[in-house]
Amino acid sequence: MTTTRPRVPAAASRPPLLTRPLLLRFVSMVGASASFFLLLSVVPRYATASGTSPTGVVAG
Repeated sequence: MTTTRPRVPAAASRPPLLTRPLLLRFVSMVGASASFFLLLSVVPRYATASGTSPTGVVAG
């Protein structure tokens, strides 16, 4: 006995993985990380300008 299955395209059964909201989230995370690390690199200069030791300000 032979059985036949209906052919269903693989793309029709799953939604796309990369959607517009997910790509927007990726871009926002990269932007937030970049702005954080750009500001973090200035902390030692800010500490020396205020007259304190940069090691104490950065390390906590």
